[in-house]
Amino acid sequence: MGYNLCIFDLDGTLIDTSADINNAANDMLLHFGLKKIEKEQTTRYVGDGIRKFVERCIDGQAVDIEEAIFFFEEAYFTRKVETTRPYSGIVDVLEGISDKYLSVLTNKSYEISKAIIDALGLSHYFETIVGGDTVEKKKPFPDGIEHILSKSGIPKQEAVMIGDGLTDILSAKKAGIASVYVSYGFTKTEQIVHLGPDHIVNSPHELLPICG
Repeated sequence: MGYNLCIFDLDGTLIDTSADINNAANDMLLHFGLKKIEKEQTTRYVGDGIRKFVERCIDGQAVDIEEAIFFFEEAYFTRKVETTRPYSGIVDVLEGISDKYLSVLTNKSYEISKAIIDALGLSHYFETIVGGDTVEKKKPFPDGIEHILSKSGIPKQEAVMIGDGLTDILSAKKAGIASVYVSYGFTKTEQIVHLGPDHIVNSPHELLPICG
């Protein structure tokens, strides 16, 4: 099989950020006198960028959204790699396809994404890192994929988007490239299969024969 351009989502695909995100969200909620929420809940809120995430955490409470976003970002930047690590097998996959053009496309901001990738020692694998604020429109719009295609010079038929979320599969379809859904991430399989991803994998090592 094989693709020459492999675009990876970040949270729930390359790295497990769930505990650090939950802890930072609870830092923010407690700051405003609101009740803490469980990790399973915050994990469901991830995928559409920080603003949407914070709005979901606040859940209609009388809190200034801009202040809440600022506080969450500060808390998360402090906690960014307290527990966050690559999923088991991801580094092996990146090593195995290091001859390909590898990119990260996330709805997280570029600054925090780059800081996390740097802190985990993964930066040298990626030619480009595209955050939710790098392009005009986040996933599920195709802007990020189109930006990476343009920078790489690789045709669409040789590109694949790899992710655990609805926005990953939708953005791939809108951009006209192949997609891989990773079931070990944050989004349940039954929420994804109706979108018809080109490939479904249950562990990082299953990516090697697809991408390699």
